[in-house]
Amino acid sequence: MEVCRAEGIRLPARTRVGLLVLVLWLGFFWRFAGLGKESIWLDEVTSLLIARMDLRSEVAWAAADIHPPLYYFALHGWLLSGETEFALRALSALLGVLAIVILYALARELFGPRVALLSSFLLALSPLHIWYSQEARMYAMVATISLLSSYFLLLSLRRGQTRYWLSYVLTATLALYTHYFMLFVLVFHNLFALYWLWRNNRLKSFWYQWFVAELAIALLFLPWAPVFYRQVTARGGGWVEKAIGRPSLRMLFDTWLSFNIGPDGKLYPVLLRRLAYILFGASIVAAIAKLFWGRELTDAKEELAHAYREGLLFCFLYSAVPLLVIWLFAQVTPMYAIRYLSPFLPAYYIIIANGIYALKWDWTRFAIVLFLALILLVGDCNAWRVEQRDDWRGISAYVLAQSKSGDVVLFSPRWNAKPFDYYAHGQVPINMELPIPVTGQAAKEVVADIAQRYTRVWLIWQHGHYSDPEGIVKQILDSQFQLMETLKFRGMMDVMLYDLKTVRTVGQ
Repeated sequence: MEVCRAEGIRLPARTRVGLLVLVLWLGFFWRFAGLGKESIWLDEVTSLLIARMDLRSEVAWAAADIHPPLYYFALHGWLLSGETEFALRALSALLGVLAIVILYALARELFGPRVALLSSFLLALSPLHIWYSQEARMYAMVATISLLSSYFLLLSLRRGQTRYWLSYVLTATLALYTHYFMLFVLVFHNLFALYWLWRNNRLKSFWYQWFVAELAIALLFLPWAPVFYRQVTARGGGWVEKAIGRPSLRMLFDTWLSFNIGPDGKLYPVLLRRLAYILFGASIVAAIAKLFWGRELTDAKEELAHAYREGLLFCFLYSAVPLLVIWLFAQVTPMYAIRYLSPFLPAYYIIIANGIYALKWDWTRFAIVLFLALILLVGDCNAWRVEQRDDWRGISAYVLAQSKSGDVVLFSPRWNAKPFDYYAHGQVPINMELPIPVTGQAAKEVVADIAQRYTRVWLIWQHGHYSDPEGIVKQILDSQFQLMETLKFRGMMDVMLYDLKTVRTVGQ
């Protein structure tokens, strides 16, 4: 599809294949590099504990939690490869690589091979996509399956073949059973389908295929619908409500920043970070400007101009509409968290690639691609070099090395016992009695019980966590017992050891 001058220069098939293989190698390398280097964290251990269950128990757990069960089913089978950090995360890493292939296919269908190669290249180096492709959670899985469903939707509308409609229904349903934010992808699907049917005068001939497909997705999800309704109405925003709350307009802007350079801007020198924002922003402006003032479109055949506009609308609806809808819903029920937004990232890179190819001069396009690649590589290298997750490996190793008979470990919040025990393997007693949030009375009762049964207590307190932001447990222990040592670990973790047989006196 020669919708722009740059696409008019055809790449030989062998060259395209070679470049795609190179892109996939880059994506594979960055998703598997250091995959087991950092400590496992709370949510990943939760994934492991659920995946260890039988399938019926996994369904029961998912029904009582807030996420649907498909990822846990997949991880259940994947555990045959092991339970190390590397093995647990490898499933997400492979799904992240698969997303690069699917994005290439989608972008090629929309705009041709050059835009497809550049889009997949940017996704291969995307710090945000790499981050969630290295996490033993469902985010890489839902991003990949929802991307595949979007590709099949486009093929269904353009080809009208039953096999594509069936593939669309299947992948959309699987994505729904992976994460509920697929519902917002379906909002985009239906908006684009309605536009396409109207714009191409297919309302009479195609509307029933689209309607039957959406009805089939609803019917296939119907068995889980009561669980979904109960979770949404009973749990509210969950941890998002307590830790993040209702998103501001600034959070939408911060999401755009994260789409560009990943979740941690501190991994970049300030000038490189700002240059990335300028280049990404300029590419978006160039893609939009081509719609209205691009000579290549105004001079091209109406069919080609329409194809470009339709493709760009597809990508903007895909990346922007779900974000805005989620943001609006989150004003009522907080649900806006960057980790849930990965399904909307790939289409963003198609927009960027189009903006780069909309520029007039070859040297300008080459310079922007080169600078963006170098900037993203700086972020990827620093993310690999600088450990960022909670250091549960270090915490557990230190406590086990220093612990004695009569010790117990107390956690605030209590669920942090999970990643600790992943490494400790039950070698030291753990107390799980503190409620969430912590109350003064409950903390006093737990401390009194521990003091009767143990000689020393290790308090591992996540500083600033909403369950105990004031450190109620620490205050009680400080007022009654002798603090022997305190250490700080990565992740705002304070580790303190108290001697329960040395009682503090008034004024001490």
